[in-house]
Amino acid sequence: MFKIFIKIKNSGFSILEVMVALSILSIGLLGVSSLVIQNLQVQNINKNYLTASMLAQEGLELVRNQRDTNWLKGADWLTGSGGNTDILQDWSYAIDASGDMYAGADDFSNAITKLFIDNDGFYLHNIVGTSTPFSRIIRVLPHPLAGPYDYITASSTVRWNDSGRVNTYVAETQFFNWR
Repeated sequence: MFKIFIKIKNSGFSILEVMVALSILSIGLLGVSSLVIQNLQVQNINKNYLTASMLAQEGLELVRNQRDTNWLKGADWLTGSGGNTDILQDWSYAIDASGDMYAGADDFSNAITKLFIDNDGFYLHNIVGTSTPFSRIIRVLPHPLAGPYDYITASSTVRWNDSGRVNTYVAETQFFNWR
């Protein structure tokens, strides 16, 4: 009887090969995790930038609403809320979705420019609800042409802090006295 001997080579990975493979895998995962972290940071920046752009646009729409409300009431088109705030006298002010106008919002150090979000999701300047990182100032520049103030330039500036960096978004338009 013949015996056949088969030599089986017990080969495996050496410790050096395992260490090299783990190093390559670690470097790859480090890159992916870095990308995920950066993606989350950019997502937050984009969310705040989009919110700021909508708040700036809302500021301009609130000025338009005030102008149209004045026309419906038969008041001068540049009169503020309740007839007690003249847009021409207070060139910088705060206005929110409740229709309240706050004169004297000259710069962002004034606490009245700070925006808070209420339980219904509205951004307001009075301290009701949750504090947000956003502040808003409305500036109005009247332009006398042939008659008394035919149009105004309104700008809505929103400022917010994000990771220790101050960001600003400005929207601007002209409103005409076409009535």
